[in-house]
Amino acid sequence: MIKDLFSKKWGIVSVLVLLLFGQLVYSFLYPSVGLDDNWQPISQYLQKFSVEGSDNFLLSTGLSFVSPNYRLNSDVGHYLELAKDFSPQYFAESPFMERPLYPLMIFLASLPLRIFAPASYGMIFAASMLVNFALISAAVILFFFLLQKIFSPKVAWLSSILLIFSPFVHSYINQPLAEMLMAFAVVLAGYLLYNYAKDASSVKLVVFSLIIGLLMLGKMFFAISFFILLLALYFRRLREGAVFAVMHLLPFLFWYIWTTKIWHIAYRTHQMTDWDMGVWIFRIFSMPWQKTYEIFLALAPNFISALIYAFLLFPVVFSIIGLRQMHFKHKNIVYFSAILAVFGLGFLAKFFYIRHVFLLFPLIYPAAVLGIEETAKYAARGRQWIRLLLYAMLIGFIIIVSNIDIYRVFDYNL
Repeated sequence: MIKDLFSKKWGIVSVLVLLLFGQLVYSFLYPSVGLDDNWQPISQYLQKFSVEGSDNFLLSTGLSFVSPNYRLNSDVGHYLELAKDFSPQYFAESPFMERPLYPLMIFLASLPLRIFAPASYGMIFAASMLVNFALISAAVILFFFLLQKIFSPKVAWLSSILLIFSPFVHSYINQPLAEMLMAFAVVLAGYLLYNYAKDASSVKLVVFSLIIGLLMLGKMFFAISFFILLLALYFRRLREGAVFAVMHLLPFLFWYIWTTKIWHIAYRTHQMTDWDMGVWIFRIFSMPWQKTYEIFLALAPNFISALIYAFLLFPVVFSIIGLRQMHFKHKNIVYFSAILAVFGLGFLAKFFYIRHVFLLFPLIYPAAVLGIEETAKYAARGRQWIRLLLYAMLIGFIIIVSNIDIYRVFDYNL
């Protein structure tokens, strides 16, 4: 009966969602959050806003189930403001003008609740947790079925469990931030790309491109775009690559027209205006040579460092071992194109964000599972019980390390 549960789709989905719910509860009871001024307790955080009766009720009842160490990231306020009314008033001043998708999803999720009570920040926070849980659930389920097709049910199960209990999910599933949306975007892009490669068509290409473009309105993680264009270039499917490049920008164009022509507010992208992302390249020849040299010299070590910190080292080491055990066609170009795409995004930003580098998990985790299996097999030297014990110990160790309060070691939000 247990075997049937883990082999049928409804059983797989039920188990994965149940594990995610456990992670959600655990993340509130034993959160992994920063302790500096960029993180504040809920009770202090909502004082910045108009706290209504419903907020006081949610605070008095909800905080009794939440760890006193739980804090909200400083970016949360921007998303809560945008999601409460989704109006031009807040977008005009928001640093996240180019990220409307996540607050829109929260706004829509809160609509049924608004029937019974006026919108409040407490309500919007509750809606954001529902959205986060739905997004990461969809991501994990798609991740499982994609890996099942490419590898095996065992690799799919263990990789999905590593994702559920990863430092990324543990740190962000309880934060009203767009990170769960980006995890979903990466998995959905991989799933759509896999299906397109199996049976390509013009209609699929257009729909696929528009979906990717829409997801970029959640957060402009253009490593997805770079990855797809690198594959198009390698496989000499230049026409399809060109169609994708144009079509996936249409949602952004629609949002730009909406903000400037319908809402009549000035459009700005804070990554460019505040962080100089990508813009610095146009000044590369006018910069002092030592500054340019410093940037290029630091690229490789900074990327490797971010990769190690994002996965807490061990999955990265085992993924290097497991890469040789991957037997799907064109594994090297897929694996290294993804790495190059994330590297390219970090190059444009002049900084490798740990939470962005973690989005390589669709490749790192299955390769790590294969690497752990190969390591256990080699260490056991034919003794089955030792191999299984080592296998379980290594997987368990990675899960335990990934669910500590990592901020006591380093700032995972970088």
